Amino acid sequence: MSDFRVASRYAKSLISLAESQGMLEVVHEDMQLFSQICESNRDFTLMLKNPIINHHKKLSILKGIFENRVNTITMSFFEIITRKNRENVLVSIATVFHAQYNQFKGIEMAKVSTMFTLDEPLRDQFKKIIKEATGKHNVELAEEVDKELIGGYILKVEGQQVDESLKGKIKELKLKFLHNPYIKGF
Repeated sequence: MSDFRVASRYAKSLISLAESQGMLEVVHEDMQLFSQICESNRDFTLMLKNPIINHHKKLSILKGIFENRVNTITMSFFEIITRKNRENVLVSIATVFHAQYNQFKGIEMAKVSTMFTLDEPLRDQFKKIIKEATGKHNVELAEEVDKELIGGYILKVEGQQVDESLKGKIKELKLKFLHNPYIKGF
């Protein structure tokens, strides 16, 4: 079974459990913390995926890092995953959990790439555009600074991309010039 399918099933189970216990928001914050630690510490992520390291050792490392920082539901979930020797999928579970949480709460995920860090009025303007386009009231906006854009922005939402960057416009012009109808042989 693929990692995504396994992660999807575990994430769905964790959401159901947390929702039934009234702890969904707390568990979501715990999984966000786990994802942040994985993103900031590559060695931690590699340790979880390393088949040579005993799963009891992995559990003791997880307990050392998270035992006093996360809810008992989350810690129990980590224990169950390591007992089943599936800790290599924990990073994927955290990612899928966040996506399923957003879907459950009706939150639209969007990503905007600009040449600079967005200020609050501009961020609100992008959220307003996304809300109008999707009809959803909650928007989670991921921001990326890309100096190669020259200017403008690239907005990705619901599997679609709006490229209003100067880099994209220059690329379009290059393609148009390649197909010049006035020069024979093109």
